[in-house]
Amino acid sequence: MNRAAFKTVYWKEVLENLRDKRTMLSSVLMGAVLGPLFLVGFMNIVVKMQQDKAERQLELPIINISKAQNLEKFFKAQGVKIVSINKTPEQSIKDKDYDVILEIDDDFASHIKNAKPAGIKIYYDDSAKGAAKVTVNRTRSLISAYEKQIGDLRLQLRGILPGLTNVIFIENHDLSTKTSRGAMFVSFLPYILIISLFVGSMYLAIDTTAGEKERKSMEPLFLNPVSRSHILMGKLAATSSFGLLTLVLTLMTFKATLPWYPFEKLGMSFELDLLSMLMIFVILAPLALLAGSIQTIIAAFAKSFREAQTYVSVLMFVPAIPTMFLTFMPVKEKLWMMIIPILNQNLIINQMIRGEKVVFSDLVLTVLSTLFLGLILAWVAIQLYNREKMLFSE
Repeated sequence: MNRAAFKTVYWKEVLENLRDKRTMLSSVLMGAVLGPLFLVGFMNIVVKMQQDKAERQLELPIINISKAQNLEKFFKAQGVKIVSINKTPEQSIKDKDYDVILEIDDDFASHIKNAKPAGIKIYYDDSAKGAAKVTVNRTRSLISAYEKQIGDLRLQLRGILPGLTNVIFIENHDLSTKTSRGAMFVSFLPYILIISLFVGSMYLAIDTTAGEKERKSMEPLFLNPVSRSHILMGKLAATSSFGLLTLVLTLMTFKATLPWYPFEKLGMSFELDLLSMLMIFVILAPLALLAGSIQTIIAAFAKSFREAQTYVSVLMFVPAIPTMFLTFMPVKEKLWMMIIPILNQNLIINQMIRGEKVVFSDLVLTVLSTLFLGLILAWVAIQLYNREKMLFSE
């Protein structure tokens, strides 16, 4: 290997990319810093909205409340403010005037008096976003509490102990810890780190391939008495370096913003010490070579920077697939899963942030399998650039 040529190409690409302030700002700094800051702000806003809904006085529109005077007294005793509406309940929910509306059946009082089931209609939009479900759940809980109160009174009047109807006593044993619940709250961390790594290397991968072809500087570069393989190895090393740089900055930003996450408000806890950060870096580091190589391969088939940017941007959806898969279909980790790049990193990092023990063989297999695939893709990229037709934009 021609080390002098490798170093020359490597530092050339690194310094040129560092001089490009716009690229550095958009690919490295914005991806690494704004991502974690946006998430911490977004989560605090969501938690605050839900807490406000849960703690604020409940304003509950009830139609035909005069048919259920005892229920009205019960609601008022619980601090509920009963309001009226001048629209149909369907229209009020559609217009987002209220999250939930109750309608009392005309024969509610007589059914209660005669120990028959009394009807209450609950109008709500189950697809509503935000904290609307908090109001719906509060309303359901109040109705259930009133129903239990009436049921217990009926049994007592008949000389029956209310507890007699409790056929099964459920004793809950929640084995989750503050750390595991906190890990569930930050389950997005592997995706954020992986996507930042891909974004950090994307622009340099495009510029050193399709960009140089478009500027027609590829052919003069390859006219130097240096192996094309060594030149491309230097380019790949520089591309991977910026992916790693973005990864480090994202980790540091996430660590710095941890005190701002509302863990305590939710009864959770989460810590990320330096050893855990180092392990995460080791787990994800081989992915930098894989990302840089596959982005270089894709950009090799483009004739211009913009065309390559379009192709490579589609690649950004790939890191989201394992995250979505694990979110909707939790799986038990198995050895064969550790040979699938991105999926294995997601599994290992999720184990770490949940405070679970990481099997050493899984860790080694994750690193080696990702590194092996990255080397294969790097070899493919080098072979592509040994083909003459890949050197020109026309």
